Amino acid sequence: MNNRKLTNEIAKYLAGECSSPDIERISGLLQADEAYKQAFTELKSIWEIPGVLPVTDDYNTNIAWEKVSARTSGQQVHIAHKPERQSAFLPWLRYASIAAVLVLSLSIFFVYRPYVSMKTVASGPSGISPVALSDGSLISLNHDSKLKFTEKFGNHSREVYFWGEAFFEIAPDPSRPFVIETGDTRIKVVGTSFNVRNSAGGEIIEVVVNTGKVLFYRVDKNDRTVDQVMLVKGDKGIYNSKSHTLSRMVNDDVNYNSWKSGVLVFNETSLDKVLQTVGRKYNVTFHLADTKLENLKLTATFDNESLDSVLEVLRLIHKLQFSHKGTDYLVVKTAG
Repeated sequence: MNNRKLTNEIAKYLAGECSSPDIERISGLLQADEAYKQAFTELKSIWEIPGVLPVTDDYNTNIAWEKVSARTSGQQVHIAHKPERQSAFLPWLRYASIAAVLVLSLSIFFVYRPYVSMKTVASGPSGISPVALSDGSLISLNHDSKLKFTEKFGNHSREVYFWGEAFFEIAPDPSRPFVIETGDTRIKVVGTSFNVRNSAGGEIIEVVVNTGKVLFYRVDKNDRTVDQVMLVKGDKGIYNSKSHTLSRMVNDDVNYNSWKSGVLVFNETSLDKVLQTVGRKYNVTFHLADTKLENLKLTATFDNESLDSVLEVLRLIHKLQFSHKGTDYLVVKTAG
């Protein structure tokens, strides 16, 4: 979107002239597009400066441009205005003057405050993608995950956008909270480590805390907090987007971070849960030919073993056979 079109859109929004679909679209952009949000915030601050937006019916646009230019350079300009007169055209004139001021303001914004570039890192179907941020934080992306962030964080906060699964190790900085936006939820910390998993479609979002404290909360379409839970080490937070429920519980999944650590631990674990965990780690899917196989148990530890090695152990212990097409595995019980 070019500068003038963006300015006119924001001016209409601030003047209350947008249609309902436009309001909803702009609200979405304010949540998802950091550059749009920054431009909006900058122009809104100009809108709210007393005296910048006169409402007389003979308003001079050139004077408005001169006044805004003076504000950005720190100079004081005294401008004489004619007495105000009531007019049926005041709302239109106010909007026109606002648009004129914001057009100039947006030009100044992009000249002296360059467009904030967003960087996107996406992981492939296999392997882990580590991402080092400018503040010293380290994020490990599991397969099929994506992270969007600015090359350099601001002075008051550190914000990123995330989809998929990742392990976050956030560098401490109390003056700049770290906020992760994923679906309808936000995760806010100042320095800690935790695992985040956003299932396909964002129906279930899970946060498991490894160290420190994490504020896990959900927001409405206007980005207002409507529910929140504080999580500490060993806690799991779960958000269900269908029921819009946010809950906290003790994490009992010792393998929540196995995709990163490489270590799998099973203690009398049922085969269906074993295969679910193995599948999550190696990005494959298992299908049991007989539901009775779910009752088989496994006690074992695997330390950075290959998928073939893990399946070989299962084959020997429970006399199973694995056949596959691509990443889909069929599990059957062999005779004997």
